[in-house]
Amino acid sequence: MSWWIYLMTSGCGCGSAMLRGMELAYPRISKQREPFAGRTYRPSKGRGMNSTPYQKINTPLIAASLGLTAGVFVLDLVLPWGVAVAMLYAIPLLLTSKEMPRRFTLGLAAGASCLTVLGFLMSSRSPELWLAAANRSLSLVTIWVTAILVILNKRTTQGQRDQEAQLRLLLEQLPAFLWVADTNLTITYAQGRRISALGLTPEGIVGTTVPEYFPLEPTSIPFTTHLRALQGDPGSYVATLKERTLRAYVEPMRDPNGVITGCIGIALDITEQKQLEEQREGLIGELRNALAQIKTLRGLLPICAACKKIRDDGGYWTQIEQYIRTHSEAEFTHGICPECAQKLYPDLAPSHGSGST
Repeated sequence: MSWWIYLMTSGCGCGSAMLRGMELAYPRISKQREPFAGRTYRPSKGRGMNSTPYQKINTPLIAASLGLTAGVFVLDLVLPWGVAVAMLYAIPLLLTSKEMPRRFTLGLAAGASCLTVLGFLMSSRSPELWLAAANRSLSLVTIWVTAILVILNKRTTQGQRDQEAQLRLLLEQLPAFLWVADTNLTITYAQGRRISALGLTPEGIVGTTVPEYFPLEPTSIPFTTHLRALQGDPGSYVATLKERTLRAYVEPMRDPNGVITGCIGIALDITEQKQLEEQREGLIGELRNALAQIKTLRGLLPICAACKKIRDDGGYWTQIEQYIRTHSEAEFTHGICPECAQKLYPDLAPSHGSGST
């Protein structure tokens, strides 16, 4: 009876010592739940996207892992040397693959290795020493291979979570409106920064249908574009929603087998661009009207050398004043130059030879 009490006391003592050593070496394991008590974690300023908060610890899972470790140690002391009981330390290591930090897995693997060696030293002597040494060596290899696989799995899982978080953040900040609809045109996903500009929320959009936002008519371009996308024909359209002008592109969404399961669309807010285009078109129209009112004379004008009449396109000879008045905005006022006044009115003094009629 005293031997069994000694074994149980040794196993519990080793387990308690290992737990205490982990608490001293990694104080975050025992204290990191406190910052999460009663509130949701929010990253502080300066944290990057790759920064992660303290990982939550599952206390019952820790107790189960340590209890199994102590149980395997006691079982290792009881059973003969020829049985590789220490390989069972892989079970508590596998339990740490979920909701446990990598440091705890490493600490548990180190503790299990120490218990394996301690069990070898505390077991009763046997002539088959080589078999016991081989079993312990195989157990140590199993422990560390399991620990490495668990850590690699945690890294892969954490990497996938980081990628999902980064993708979610990018979609939330996307300067557009992204949505996914099934074959019934029921919206199953909506995201994008432009949703708030429309006075909507992703939660309020999911579950609604496309016809709720656009007229359900055969001539409705947004509705027919979604129907064509469900048939495999992508398209685009410009529509007005909530007093905002959107340019949307709709593509069919297919599963890995190529079967169309719905459609995916993205809309860009072109309200400001549309206003600039309208202003530009208005300015161009004003310039065209101004140019239409401006008449200029270009090219060679056939003019009579004697009477100075000009021949028009119809072959008629017209006075130069009439021709210029017809083909331009110019108007004429008549006067008489001094030379002509001297010729026409020689009796008049040169000082009185000029004047207007």
